[in-house]
Amino acid sequence: MVFLENDLLKIQINLEGGCLHSIYDKARNTELLYQPDGRGWLGQDVVIFPFIARLKNGSYTVNGNEYEMKNHGIVRYSKMSIKEAKPTEAILYLDSSDETLAQYPYKFHFEVKYVLDENTLSVRYKIVNTDDKPIYYEFGGHPAIQVDGHNTEHDFVIENTILEISADTETDRYFLEDSGSYITSKSKVMVPSELVINKKLIEDAKTFIIDARNINECILKTRGYRFFFDIKEAQVLALWTSPGFGDFLCVEPWWGIPDILNPNTELKLKPMIHSLKPEESEEKGYSVSISLE
Repeated sequence: MVFLENDLLKIQINLEGGCLHSIYDKARNTELLYQPDGRGWLGQDVVIFPFIARLKNGSYTVNGNEYEMKNHGIVRYSKMSIKEAKPTEAILYLDSSDETLAQYPYKFHFEVKYVLDENTLSVRYKIVNTDDKPIYYEFGGHPAIQVDGHNTEHDFVIENTILEISADTETDRYFLEDSGSYITSKSKVMVPSELVINKKLIEDAKTFIIDARNINECILKTRGYRFFFDIKEAQVLALWTSPGFGDFLCVEPWWGIPDILNPNTELKLKPMIHSLKPEESEEKGYSVSISLE
């Protein structure tokens, strides 16, 4: 485990998957990140690379050759190495290996950088092409913030939780089929400046996915806190919680989208796919600032 800490917050980062394990408010002795109790989702955050969500049939092709990859890629299932560790800053990395090449036939260097500055946690992803040919990929985050509500005998009921954006915004929304795995369509929708979050909203959508290129920030209000997400670099914003138990909402900045229902299997031809030439790199990220309402 890697720890970042200042006077306000203490952050724990899991080397397995390089993802967040805890965001702790020291002044109020309050955990802010979802902590699984075995009844709902067992995750807390996911560092996503090189593909978002689930590939159709769990596979794709590169130059006609088929490869299999699990949900959200390979970083989440890998142990990260530490490049840098300071009291308020850490960089974790994963380099391609024989194991990754069996699933993803490109050589790469992947980093996730965490910086704690007062009440703000910044998360940045860096991809470097270390191959001798172009590489193709997607990436993103998946932090699960604890939300207000109560448990019943059968589920968790989300209450008093709102996601705010600066104004009512028309944007593309991506719709999923019944299993919640693949995109069936997209259409223009008006996202209200105040979106009331509840389980039904997410269950009906499976995952609520919108184009975020005209949305610079969003604010999650819950449990007396304001979580100000700076997502101005993100292409897509996804909102998800597990059906049934789980007192959380995942606010997910993405660079890419899940597979479509009837996809082209060739990775480089998938919608919103990113590419890098040899020795090129890309770095993008988001931050979350935490305060009382």
